[in-house]
Amino acid sequence: MCLYPKLIDNPKYRANKKNGGNIPPIRDSRVKKVPIGCGDCMECRKQKARGWQVRLLEDLKEHKNGKFITLTFSGEALLKLRDYVNRDKEKPYEGYELDNMTCIAAVRLFLERWRKEYKKSLRHWFVTELGHSGTEHVHIHGIVWTDQDIKNVVRHWQYGHVWIGEQKNGKVINYVNERTVNYIVKYVHKVDEKHRYYKSMILTSAGIGRCYTKGHDWKKNKYKGKATDTTYRSRQGFKIAMPNYWRNKIYTEHERELLWLHMLDKMERWVCGERVSIKDDDKEYYRLVEYYRVKNVKLGYGGLKTWEQEQYERERRIIKQRERYRELDIKRAAGKTA
Repeated sequence: MCLYPKLIDNPKYRANKKNGGNIPPIRDSRVKKVPIGCGDCMECRKQKARGWQVRLLEDLKEHKNGKFITLTFSGEALLKLRDYVNRDKEKPYEGYELDNMTCIAAVRLFLERWRKEYKKSLRHWFVTELGHSGTEHVHIHGIVWTDQDIKNVVRHWQYGHVWIGEQKNGKVINYVNERTVNYIVKYVHKVDEKHRYYKSMILTSAGIGRCYTKGHDWKKNKYKGKATDTTYRSRQGFKIAMPNYWRNKIYTEHERELLWLHMLDKMERWVCGERVSIKDDDKEYYRLVEYYRVKNVKLGYGGLKTWEQEQYERERRIIKQRERYRELDIKRAAGKTA
């Protein structure tokens, strides 16, 4: 569970569009508040990575035409995309925001070109990363699912070099397996020492891993009261918490609420893989949380923000970016941008 959770009012028990202003009766006061994670501590990031890992691995069982690629940006492409995303902005994007908006725009335009030619979108899962030497340009790792020649991806990308696999005897060797998935999801949870406050962004097609809830394996996760199994068993036999994506498809809203209450009834908490009983008191739980919070900070994860450090890093990125774009603008004016 998150190392820096917050309790918020349960939106289910507030008047909203979904309930038409009719607040349902509260059968247990414990559901009036729900915990939300910070999204940035080592537990939140690992949970997110594990969720995508199992969804991708399940997806590969059904879709066998996945190909691993890395998409990069040339200097000229970065300039064009910078101008494109800032065209209607009073205050232009800079720093990490510009990095992410560049990727969003590039992927969207790339997919539009693909759709225009093949009359359907390119199924994909992408994650962004910043470089660590020289220009520190943003780039994208990921998987595309297509029966088209992989060289057509290169043709439609148009923003820089595309790594499409090893080439042997004039043929491209490219396949996706468990090792490939483990490699790309690490960008979701790994700490980037040079860009600690940059959060990798995931750009993906809808429905990745949906096949699990349409087959037979999910039936072992059917709601059975307190005996409900909410875990996913990996190929190696390890039990992993089920991704929220599957929980929301397998269980009704009422069943998810009951599962939450069943968990509270157990009077135990999990902290970084360690189970702690709170039947007598919660001292051990808070001691363990504090221990892992210290470790979380030492390892460079977020969650509890140090505003001075974050501001320094963001300003450093903006300065680095401005210098790079100024250099590219000069080269473009001289007709030398690559």
